[in-house]
Amino acid sequence: VSSAIITIPHHWRSHDKMAFHKVLLVPWLAASHAFTTKIPHVATLIPSMKKSDVQCRLDFLSAVPDTQNHDDASIAATTSPKPHKRRERYSGRYPKNFKDKYKERQGDEETISKVLAKGMTPAGQHVPIMVKECLHYMGLEDNQRDRDSPVLVVDCTLGYGGHSSYILKQIMNSTDARLIAFDQDSVEIIKTEERLRKSVLEEIDTATESAGEGNDIFTAVNQNFAELGSYMTSTNQVGKVTSLLADLGLSSMQIDNNDRGFTYKRDGPLDMRMSPEDDSTETAYQLLQRLRVRQLKSMLKNNSDEEFADEIAFGLIGDRSKIPKTTMELADRVRDIARPLIVKQHNWNSEQIGKNQAKKLKSQLDSTIARVMQAIRIEVNGEFRVLERLLEDIPQKFYLLEGRLSSSHFIAAKIEG
Repeated sequence: VSSAIITIPHHWRSHDKMAFHKVLLVPWLAASHAFTTKIPHVATLIPSMKKSDVQCRLDFLSAVPDTQNHDDASIAATTSPKPHKRRERYSGRYPKNFKDKYKERQGDEETISKVLAKGMTPAGQHVPIMVKECLHYMGLEDNQRDRDSPVLVVDCTLGYGGHSSYILKQIMNSTDARLIAFDQDSVEIIKTEERLRKSVLEEIDTATESAGEGNDIFTAVNQNFAELGSYMTSTNQVGKVTSLLADLGLSSMQIDNNDRGFTYKRDGPLDMRMSPEDDSTETAYQLLQRLRVRQLKSMLKNNSDEEFADEIAFGLIGDRSKIPKTTMELADRVRDIARPLIVKQHNWNSEQIGKNQAKKLKSQLDSTIARVMQAIRIEVNGEFRVLERLLEDIPQKFYLLEGRLSSSHFIAAKIEG
């Protein structure tokens, strides 16, 4: 390198400067006398910089042709430093938005350990609940089954793969065992399948009979579990399933991602589709555009037992020109509608709400917003309809005990009533 331009942002911290000076700049200066002779040009081109600062940190480096006679203007014209782009800052000590939690999303073990220690779920991940109980009632614990008996488990809601990972660990040493996992989320299922194949499935001893043809022990199906019956029929597996798990609702990584529109705590498009790449499914905003007030009122009552369904339905879509388009717009509108109703319900003085009353009011408003979003999400994804279809298929597709079938029919009756 015969000549170079170095620019140094004023906001860089001292420990960063020291680290860079030691690791990169000093070896370069030591290796090239020609390089060091060009250092004074920097102070000339950037009068605000001290020569001592030049040896602290490198932001932009570009070699320029070595000519016998070149002045500062020619160097500046030959090389145009690219402006330094700072990482976007966030308020507070820890990031709150999904996009800012890059360490958690990139799998930084130290950061993830801290998050878990606080009883929280790392961004982009999902911690499964009641794992031990699920394995027990599915008959997958070591003392509940014969390792030589055929095992075919279905996970209707793969999600992050939390339950499936434990299921695989339980069945992978069986002589004839498989797991079929369904998920309609085309974004997450690719990540989850790759994660499971790299982590859990690599533990399978390929020498054992259960590993026979590699990863055939696990099959991921990018479909809604409503299609389970059709899938089992088309693959000649009707009546062979020994256990089934359906963990209904949302996964943490779907809530974390603002762009999916599942949370009212951060702004995002009013989407809520479980399969965001499916253009045939309408978004939450499109649903609100299509519905009439009486239809939305009925939906709020049926899908979330919302007590203020009448007022909220009219307030959200009564004026067709003011239908909310984002999650925060929806939350603010519901908050404005429900606040006076809750205050009146408790006979509070709206002009003088005490500290405890304000706390209770906020809690009830948050719950109301959550119920409204739940009702809309259930409708967008047809969650009750697909559950009913699954329950209709269960007697035909599975070997289940009478008690479990009774439980299923009870759930179906609860949905209808």
